[in-house]
Amino acid sequence: MRQKILFLCVTLWTVSLFVGGISGCKSKTVRSQNPEGRKASQKAFFVGDETVPDGFRYMEIQSVSLATNLAGTGSNPPESTQRTMLLREMASQGVPNPQKILADSSTSLVVVKGYLPPAVKKGDRFDVEVCVPSDSETTSLRGGYLLEAPMRGIYNINGANREGKKMGICRGPILVEPRTGTDRDKRTQIRGKVLGGGIATTDSILRLRIVSESTNPDRYQTMKMESAINHRFQIPLPGGGRENVAKAKTDKYLELKVHPKYKDNPVRFVEVVRCIPIYESEAKRLERMATLEKRLMNPTTAKRAAMELEAIGKASIDTLKAGLQSSDVIVRFYAAQSLAFLDESEAAQVLGQVALTEHAYRGYALSALSALNDLYAYEELRKLMNAPTAEARYGAFRALKQMRPDDPLVKGEMLGDDTFNLCVVPCEGKPMLHVTKNKRAEIVLFGVDQQFRAPLVVEGTNNIVVRANGEGNIVISRFIPGRPDQRRTVSMKVDEVIRALSDIGATYPDVIEILQSAISQNALDSAFRIDAIPSMRRQNEKEQEAEDKEMR
Repeated sequence: MRQKILFLCVTLWTVSLFVGGISGCKSKTVRSQNPEGRKASQKAFFVGDETVPDGFRYMEIQSVSLATNLAGTGSNPPESTQRTMLLREMASQGVPNPQKILADSSTSLVVVKGYLPPAVKKGDRFDVEVCVPSDSETTSLRGGYLLEAPMRGIYNINGANREGKKMGICRGPILVEPRTGTDRDKRTQIRGKVLGGGIATTDSILRLRIVSESTNPDRYQTMKMESAINHRFQIPLPGGGRENVAKAKTDKYLELKVHPKYKDNPVRFVEVVRCIPIYESEAKRLERMATLEKRLMNPTTAKRAAMELEAIGKASIDTLKAGLQSSDVIVRFYAAQSLAFLDESEAAQVLGQVALTEHAYRGYALSALSALNDLYAYEELRKLMNAPTAEARYGAFRALKQMRPDDPLVKGEMLGDDTFNLCVVPCEGKPMLHVTKNKRAEIVLFGVDQQFRAPLVVEGTNNIVVRANGEGNIVISRFIPGRPDQRRTVSMKVDEVIRALSDIGATYPDVIEILQSAISQNALDSAFRIDAIPSMRRQNEKEQEAEDKEMR
């Protein structure tokens, strides 16, 4: 009996030592045994506390190509690495007599540079910059056309530049600044831009990189982030079902697919994702929402509060709607912005008013209206195209085109072998002629029946002459050696003149130069604006904003 009692005592002592050893282990070991246990004791924190965005820099890609169709202003490039690269590319495309082509004064070797934006998709277009090398004897690229060439990233490895993989192609008519008749022309005429001339041939990958060291993130940590993000965001598939936006590729980073609602604003998408809590009970979420409502009503904290509410999703709609009743325009704006990305129509009227009156927030308001994409947002954008400011008008046009590219009001017609768009928009107020020199080749006439007036005589590039004949018509002529002369007679209406110019082979740069010459001759009553595009960078610079110039 005594032996049994002794055995029992020894056994109990051994067990107590074993249990005591476990209780003395580090907390990390305990969490690995029961990972769900930390949810109860750990307060809610956000994806953004543990991650930083990766892949949100513009990526520079380059190429060497050939500008053709120059009016004797080109040159034969000297021996160089760039010349060797161009000859190699021409040979790969089977171009006959490449040396002879390079020596022709109607051509010039050019260096092409472009920047792929974050979240770029295969087929997306971007602007490319074109310039001649410093040792070139080319005097002007006016009237030139950039031949197609591959574009690649350039990487410095051990002090030497190396080409990366092909990431885009470039081609199109070169837009050059107007001549001024001063020494400045020596610089401006040998560089230009091809609007939308770059075409991406690859998709970029957006990532959230894990950076926190305090929690020593492991696979479990990354998977919890993936789960939290996908609980909030999933992409509807055409055939039914849904696709997750986040994928934990390793312990160190997650890959993100941009949700379609944010397709034109991937930066905001990542900002919202980083506001998603990783650990939060229902009770804690309700408690936080009560706090967020108070913060939303304070202009200094409204931006972050609205973003966190947007990250919560549909459950936060009533809280955000309370912000629409604020007397402060900043609070109303941030609440409406988040509501728009949650598909709430009540945001439209507030966003429309902000876009009309608040210069610093206009670009963001228009972007939110475009994302809302319902009848109320459509009507607000339509009304803004009657606004007294050029930026509000064209900004609304551009937002509506992003929302519904095939809508007859903004679709327009492609001219110049489908290289630029012309659109005539019926609207009230003073007529306006708007052209772009960034991102897209586009001419928009706000107001129908805009007309030139005599006298008008323009001698443009590529042997194009535009002249008012004194009989209420305009005669457009083009003379090319060795080819039959071309001539068109049209009315004084601006849109008819632009169509006739395209019909005889004028490029977008040719048309822009002719329009600017007509403006300089006071041959057009309409207001003329270039790139009146609302900025998306001045939201925190309201105190420095400049007043819009009214169209007088």
